[in-house]
Amino acid sequence: MILFVDETECEDYFIVAGLLTVSKSMTDMTYKRFKKKIKTMKLSEKTKQQIFLEFKGVLLDRHYQKIKIKMLKELNDMKYNVYFASYIKKDKSFKQEDKEKQYIFLLNKIVNSIDQDISIIFDTFNKPDFEDNIINTIKLHSNVLSIIPCDSRNEPIIYAL
Repeated sequence: MILFVDETECEDYFIVAGLLTVSKSMTDMTYKRFKKKIKTMKLSEKTKQQIFLEFKGVLLDRHYQKIKIKMLKELNDMKYNVYFASYIKKDKSFKQEDKEKQYIFLLNKIVNSIDQDISIIFDTFNKPDFEDNIINTIKLHSNVLSIIPCDSRNEPIIYAL
């Protein structure tokens, strides 16, 4: 099993989410179908580009309900997938170091809830010390076979989370 992980935030919440799936190729095909459907929607080219550049932000925006529904339908059509999310309510003093601590805490919650062996692919932070901390902490779980960072621009399913 592969767990694709990414984080996002809005004004009130910090969220770590993951998609657990059997196959990377299955998730890639799902994303391609979704992208094709979005391209056929009656939206301006600027809006379509915004969707693909800031997809997570779009999912948090209440103006894009049809797009959220399309993505959820595509995920639902996959043979095996489970979507995990863990979140915290932010306070006004929520800083970068809080994000880093909470990311690891929330990812631990997700990994603890999975009772199968998994390989984890998470979006890179371009902060080697933080990424090493994530890897060294999460690989302590007995069900984690591997954990690697990957740039979301090179991994569409992370981008879509």
